[in-house]
Amino acid sequence: MKRNIIIAILILASSSLLAQKKKEGFALLPSFEVEVNGDLKEWGEKLSVVGEDSSWSFALTKDAKFLYAAVQIKDLSLQQEAVRNGIIVNINPNGKKKDGAQLVFPIPDSESVRAMVNDDNLPNMNVREELIKRSRGYGVRGFAHIVDGRLSFENTYGVKAVAKLAENDVLIYESKIPIQAIGIKKINDPVAIQIMINNRFSQLQKTIKSRPDPRGSMYGRYTPTVKSPYKTKLDVWILGTLN
Repeated sequence: MKRNIIIAILILASSSLLAQKKKEGFALLPSFEVEVNGDLKEWGEKLSVVGEDSSWSFALTKDAKFLYAAVQIKDLSLQQEAVRNGIIVNINPNGKKKDGAQLVFPIPDSESVRAMVNDDNLPNMNVREELIKRSRGYGVRGFAHIVDGRLSFENTYGVKAVAKLAENDVLIYESKIPIQAIGIKKINDPVAIQIMINNRFSQLQKTIKSRPDPRGSMYGRYTPTVKSPYKTKLDVWILGTLN
C-alpha cells in the first residue's frame, strides 16, 4: 500500500513538471496585421514575459512575406545592454539552435559614440536615446540573399527595425525580416528562431570559446565560463514554420 502511494506521488509530480514545462514554452503567434513603428499597440497583451521578474518580454508573428518581432524591456540594465550591443533576431533555417540569418539593431556607430563620449554636454544627454540615434543602419549576417555587413535603413529588401524609449521609460523594439531572404530550402520544415538581448557577457563567452585551448588538445577541450550577472535569461528560442 505504501509503495503504491509513493508511485502515485511520483506520477503526480512528474505530471506537474510536464505541465509546468509546457506552460513555459513559447510559440509563433497567429498572423495579424503589424506596422513596424515602435508602437506595439497591435501586439496588445500578446507579449510573453521572460523570467519571473518581468524584466523583458517579446512576441513573434508572421505573414506570407515577413517575420515580425516585438520586444519590450523594462529593466534599465538590460536596456543599456540592448542600446549598446543590439537586439538580435536569429533564424536558423535548419531548425537548429545555432547561428543563422541574423538581424542586429541598434548598432551605434563607433566613431559617433566616441564623439558623444567626448562631448561636453554628455552629462545632460539621455545616453540610451543617443545610442539609438547613432545607429547608421542594421547589422545583417548569414542571410542567403542579403550581403553581410551594415544594411541601410532605406533598403530594397523590406528589412526594418525600430527602437525607442516610450513615455514610461520602457524600451520598445519592433522589426520585420523578409522570409524569402533567409534561405529556407523547404518552407514547410521547422526553423529555429532566437530573440536575444545582445550583451557583453555573451560576447566575451563567444570570444573565449573561439580561442584555442592553451593547454593543448592532449588534455581535452577546456572552455572557461563567464557568469552573467543577470538573473533572467537574455535569449529565448522558438521552433516553428514560416510557411
